[in-house]
Amino acid sequence: MEVEIITRDTIKPSSPTPPHLKTYNLSYFDQTMSPILYPIILYYTKPETSTSTTTSSSTCLKRSLSKCLTKFYPLAGRIKDDVSVDCNDSGVDYLEAKVTNCTLLDVITNPNIPSLKQLLPCELHIHDLESPLLLVQVNRFQCGGIAIGVCISHKVADASALGMFVNGWSCTARGDCETVAPHFELSTLFPWRDDTNDIEKESQATEGDYDHEKDNKIVTKRFVFNATDIARLRDKARNVESPTRIEVVSAFIWKRFVDSNRSKTRPTSKPYSVLHAMNLRKRRAPPLAEHGFGNMSVLVIESLETEDDDDEYCSLVGKIRSAIRGVDGEFVKKLESGDEWYLKHVKAVLIEQGNGGRERICFSSWCWLFYDADFGWGRPVWVSPPSSFRNVVILMDTRDGEGIEAWVSLLDEDIVEFESDPDTLCTSICS
Repeated sequence: MEVEIITRDTIKPSSPTPPHLKTYNLSYFDQTMSPILYPIILYYTKPETSTSTTTSSSTCLKRSLSKCLTKFYPLAGRIKDDVSVDCNDSGVDYLEAKVTNCTLLDVITNPNIPSLKQLLPCELHIHDLESPLLLVQVNRFQCGGIAIGVCISHKVADASALGMFVNGWSCTARGDCETVAPHFELSTLFPWRDDTNDIEKESQATEGDYDHEKDNKIVTKRFVFNATDIARLRDKARNVESPTRIEVVSAFIWKRFVDSNRSKTRPTSKPYSVLHAMNLRKRRAPPLAEHGFGNMSVLVIESLETEDDDDEYCSLVGKIRSAIRGVDGEFVKKLESGDEWYLKHVKAVLIEQGNGGRERICFSSWCWLFYDADFGWGRPVWVSPPSSFRNVVILMDTRDGEGIEAWVSLLDEDIVEFESDPDTLCTSICS
């Protein structure tokens, strides 16, 4: 696949941001996030409408993005003093590119994961806080297919907020502006705190592993769990009533991660942790607005201290369920009250992992977020997060909505052990 950038533009809001909205304060959760850009790519077959020419679709995308930015006005600004966004309407980067030597069908049928990065508007590295908070690249295949790559700063948005923006942009492109109504209340509920600087530093030091990413020592592989695979995993989870597909897939990957580490020379007594990013918007009592923009996620943590459990997979499913269900209204209420227990717990785990005393793997579910993004050409035929950081797993819907694609990122030496599973289930889902 060869990708050539044709044009570079800066898209600004179609209307200036009002004076009383010029400063957008970052929240407590924004503060704890690493300053990275993270991506999504949406793939569409050749538009069949009467306005499907390259020129008209390009004009539509630019105009609708400009209109959408009036609603998502912080994205057109710049981080100021690491505590707020100066909503100065500086705009977002917008690139258009042409793709040769392959068709859209080639990409979605047999994806070459490293090459997918070419469809993104930037490298995935530590974000310069003076740079745009949102970058877009529209890639056009010779067959007429389109891939839209979007990168957003984690300092202002989590995966749910990214999905909120992408769906808001697509609604605007279809002329349905009234449904786009983001809310910016998180900094009021969870204001900036001076005592979170330490966890921010630990998060940056342990989660990103940016040097490895640049040296290509981190390998991302996609594992596809279809409906049959998930049914088999549910049957194995005998101790949990009606386990969800997120629970069983996460437990399966966690067990493979632990087993592959134990097969090395590493001590079997080393503790292993699973971190699951949880969206708090609907777990608050009362729930927050559905379109609450920003970072509203926490890491729930469960540990595995020994390997004495004869039925370890079932135990892991139960642990994950317990951790997820523990994030309820009372959990969120403690966070709103300023209780420091969450910060201390996460900081302790990050420090222990950074010192080599704990192995951990982090999951983030992006299911149900992106497949409704219809820009007027129909829903995407595929959605992909092309890469991630060390020991991070992104869970996505399959195209039919029944299965899960797990995008697993490990060091190259670890991915070899991870894939060498004697269980026939693992070999049947690896791609």
